[in-house]
Amino acid sequence: MPEEIIMPKLSDTMLEGTLLKWFRHEGDYIQRGETLFEVETDKAVLEVESSAAGVLTQILVQGGEKVPVGTVIAIVGGELPEVVPQQEPLPEGAQKTGQAKKPHAQQKETPQLKVVPHKKEAGESAFAGGVHASPAAKSYAAERRIDLSRIAGTGIGGMITLKDVRDYRAHLPSRETSIPDIPAESVPAEGTTVLSTMRKAIAATVSHSKRTIPHFYLSYDIDMTAALKKLVELNRDKSDADTITINDVLIKAVATTLKNYPYLNALYPEGGLLLKKEVNMGIVIGLPEGLIIPVLKSADTLALEDISRGVKKLREKAEAGKFSSDDLTDGTFTISNLGMLGVADFAAIIYPPQTAILAISTIKDTPVLKDGAFIPAKMMRVTLSMDHRVVDGISASNFRRDLTRYLENGDFETVDKPCCIVEDD
Repeated sequence: MPEEIIMPKLSDTMLEGTLLKWFRHEGDYIQRGETLFEVETDKAVLEVESSAAGVLTQILVQGGEKVPVGTVIAIVGGELPEVVPQQEPLPEGAQKTGQAKKPHAQQKETPQLKVVPHKKEAGESAFAGGVHASPAAKSYAAERRIDLSRIAGTGIGGMITLKDVRDYRAHLPSRETSIPDIPAESVPAEGTTVLSTMRKAIAATVSHSKRTIPHFYLSYDIDMTAALKKLVELNRDKSDADTITINDVLIKAVATTLKNYPYLNALYPEGGLLLKKEVNMGIVIGLPEGLIIPVLKSADTLALEDISRGVKKLREKAEAGKFSSDDLTDGTFTISNLGMLGVADFAAIIYPPQTAILAISTIKDTPVLKDGAFIPAKMMRVTLSMDHRVVDGISASNFRRDLTRYLENGDFETVDKPCCIVEDD
């Protein structure tokens, strides 16, 4: 029985995708779960596994084509289409004498995908496109006017990653770090311009969120003095590669606290409210061309070391522009941290269909009144944005209280028993 392979929905906001390439040809036998094709979404380049096993009988969407989510792009199983080879043209002498060359015997041929070299359009440059590179690598190279055609890619299929460009730039002599003869991308002084694909997706998501979700906000300060001291102790014997960051600590603290507040960890799609047992933490990562929110699954069950490794892996994938189809879906709560950039205070927009997001600002040395005297403290401002249809101020205030206690105690491995039983959806 033939089975359809469709363009999958690889992120919560994906509406369409560009099929970059197939890893197998028509006529090949494929296993369920093996990597079958590569897709570029509004957020990243993803490799997709086959959902069926059998002979790949038809490829309906070729490399470079953009189609909506749910479009049938290939057929597995059934009969291979019969390919009749074209008859060779008659020799000049035979055309004059009317004698035809005997045709070869007809045979069923397996169609092969043609690899077509990329043709540069007018004005296109190797500094921003025209080569197989991740979106982050292209943007980084364009800003620094680095010629991507000189760089050997180490990514899958020879793709140039952001790390490849940075490594190349680090080893260039100072006079070759940039190439001044190539003009920078022209930007209109005024008037309209074109948003990137990622920016269009971000614009659509935040517009929908602010238009349909009644946001309300709760801001408060947390004394991070004990947490930072504990962090120094945890990192004392660790290598640089294994160092735990304050962001890892915040993910641990928030995920643990959320177990007691299922409505802050819920999803509210059009079909109705879904309470989720696991805490799948969305982590906002900034890229030159926009934002991406990969998801650390079951963050509430992970030790700090596992959280740290998981976040580092997601950041590496973000820089390379390579995610699995599981990395960008099923988030239940999101953290947006701008503290490392010195931001004093901000509020984030909820990422639908989630019901809340936590904005993390910088940690500042602040005098705090305690027992009648001012003492120095490391204070951090956080702002919780919530969907008022689902969460009220009392629940939010209780979450604030428990998160504050968790961090101010500096005991990151304490896991409290959830107050509520949440059924699987």
